[in-house]
Amino acid sequence: MKSLLPLALSLSIALAAGAVVAQQGGKKAAAAKLKWRVQQLHKDNNEGIAVGDIDKDGKPDVVAGEYWYQAPDFKQQKVRRLEAFGKDYLQNNSDHLHDVDGDGYLDVVSQAYTQPGIFWYRNPGPGKYDAPTGWEAHLLADTGGKNNEATFMRDLDGDGTPEMIVNSWKADNPTEAWRFTKGADGKPAMERFVIGQGRNGHGMGFGDINGDGLEDIVFMQGWFERPKAGPFSGEWAFHDDFTFPHASCPMLVVDLDGDGRNDIIRANGHNYGLWWERQLEPQSDGTTTWRTYLIDDKFSQAHSLAWEDVDNDGQPELITGKRYYAHSGSDPGAEDPITVQYYDWNKETLSWTKQIINQGERGKGPGIGLQIRVADLDGNGWKEVVVPGKSGTHIIWNEGMPQ
Repeated sequence: MKSLLPLALSLSIALAAGAVVAQQGGKKAAAAKLKWRVQQLHKDNNEGIAVGDIDKDGKPDVVAGEYWYQAPDFKQQKVRRLEAFGKDYLQNNSDHLHDVDGDGYLDVVSQAYTQPGIFWYRNPGPGKYDAPTGWEAHLLADTGGKNNEATFMRDLDGDGTPEMIVNSWKADNPTEAWRFTKGADGKPAMERFVIGQGRNGHGMGFGDINGDGLEDIVFMQGWFERPKAGPFSGEWAFHDDFTFPHASCPMLVVDLDGDGRNDIIRANGHNYGLWWERQLEPQSDGTTTWRTYLIDDKFSQAHSLAWEDVDNDGQPELITGKRYYAHSGSDPGAEDPITVQYYDWNKETLSWTKQIINQGERGKGPGIGLQIRVADLDGNGWKEVVVPGKSGTHIIWNEGMPQ
């Protein structure tokens, strides 16, 4: 049963409940605002990014597409070459860091939009980072999929090794998890596990939907219930409880109102609209029910979301922004100013306060790309926002509250 309310009605409900974002208003917005500084690392069309200590010097580095950036000066060094396709795309929909071969160094794992291979790029280690061709490339798996919206690394079974879950923009593609293993030759490989046959679609998130203590998967068409016998004991039960067109990657599963039921934060990655879905009492047969609340409809293409504490108030904030030219300029709002922002959540009033991190011009300044990474890069106790995109790869330095 689909219980989402029409958008016009959900807007009126949100207004009545005080859930629409306060644009720079309210109690929190009156407090001192964070100071931010933008550093562009590179200008290309790559949209994947990851953060981790690549050279094991104790400092977080950045990898984004063809390059990695070595802390503390974030010197650019080659990882690989990416193929261009379409009007303005590079073949990289996500970057992940994982020690694939167990040598103690983080390697890069990624997949492309329209190519089926999952590859890993072997970290050569200190003293070997100056090779002009970059790192050795190795195929982990040929997924057969050529409609890849994004990938996620998630440790589904809690064994300390993450699986890669592939999100496809094709609704009739299977939802699959790819597990790290070794091939017959003893080299790193991946094996396929089908979570749901013939069901996928733009957008994905992870969290316990039905309150059984097990992490489920939400996606465009509804949600997959994790089997109680274990995540790899069989296909996951599918629940057709909602539909989220062009949903963000990820959606966030968080108990916002403190009622013990997890809610969903999601956006339309190719249009205007950012919402939270409040989970209500389930029906007698266990079907989940939801009420839609508008957060913000003043910007478009919020393709990615993050949930991290950037203002050091002890509570996570919702971090997002505009993905520049998500569909090569054909999406609504494509020519609007590029923004990166966060939203403070007030559980007592069920309201959000919007704070702009940065606003740029057309094609200039940071957008959010396909991934948002949040980490304290300089060790000053304030977390930075690190983003890729068709307007370039950027670190947005968090300089804290003005003294």
